[in-house]
Amino acid sequence: MSDDTWSIVTADATQFEGLTTKGGAELSDLIRGLTDVQRCLVGAEETVKSFKNRRDEYLYDLIPAKMAEMNVDKVVVDESEVSVRPFVSGTMPKDPIAKENALTHLREIGASDFIKNEVTVSFGITQDNSAKSLQAELDEHGYDTTAKVWVEPMTLKKLIRERVENNLDIDLEMFNAHVGTIAHIKKG
Repeated sequence: MSDDTWSIVTADATQFEGLTTKGGAELSDLIRGLTDVQRCLVGAEETVKSFKNRRDEYLYDLIPAKMAEMNVDKVVVDESEVSVRPFVSGTMPKDPIAKENALTHLREIGASDFIKNEVTVSFGITQDNSAKSLQAELDEHGYDTTAKVWVEPMTLKKLIRERVENNLDIDLEMFNAHVGTIAHIKKG
C-alpha cells in the first residue's frame, strides 16, 4: 500500500459529534432487535404457510376422499356439518405470450364474451378537447395509449366449471385449472 492512500480518505468530523459508546450500543441493540423480529416474521410466515398447506390437504384431499370412500355427502362431527361440493380454480397466465395464447384459446372455443378489453389514454390539463375525440383518431395524433385485456378471476372459474360440467372443450393446463371436490364445514 502506498503512503498517499490515506491522503485521499477524508471524513467530515461533524458526522461523529453525537457518537458515544452508549449511543452506539443502543443503536446496535435496536438493529439486532429488528433483525430478530425479521427472522421471527419469516419463521411465522413459513409456519402459516405450512398450516395452510395442511388445511388444504384436509379440505381438498383427505376429507373428500374418505367421504367418497364411505359414500356419504354430508356428516355432522362435533356440531360441525361437513359436506363435499365441487370446486374449480384457474388463473390467467402471467407470461404475456402464454396469456395471449390463453385469450386466443378462449376466442377459439367461443368464450370471447368473457374477455374484457380496456383502453386507457392520459391527457394533459389543456387537452380536454382532444380527449373527446374518437379512439381511432388518437393514434393519428400521436397520443400514447395502453390497452388492458383480461378475464375476471371469478368469471374464469365459472367458465371453466360450466365447460367441464357440460363436457365442452377448455385447456385446463393453460389456465392452471383444478377441478375436484372440497370439504365444506359449517359450524352448528
